[in-house]
Amino acid sequence: MRFRLLQFLSILAVLAIATPIWARTKSVDLQLTDSATIGATQLQPGDYQLRVEEGANQLSVVRQGKIIAVVPCHWIQLQSKPKSSEIDTNSNRITEVQFEGDIQGAQF
Repeated sequence: MRFRLLQFLSILAVLAIATPIWARTKSVDLQLTDSATIGATQLQPGDYQLRVEEGANQLSVVRQGKIIAVVPCHWIQLQSKPKSSEIDTNSNRITEVQFEGDIQGAQF
């Protein structure tokens, strides 16, 4: 009995450590022709990538392989899975990112 309990706890510990490996990174490419704002960060025209770990509460803005900003976000349920990734804006302010084939989106 004691052996089975130790075996169970060992397996549980390994699974708990491995859980971040299963987290999927979602990303979308962003090409700006005009300045835009995401969170409190002003983005100049250029190419960016927006990345977020599934279930995380912050999104990383990446330019030329370097993280230039980390923006707080929260997850929202979408009515349907988008066929392609979409970035919603309001007056040059990025307000939401929807990821291709995913029922959840990140909102700022």
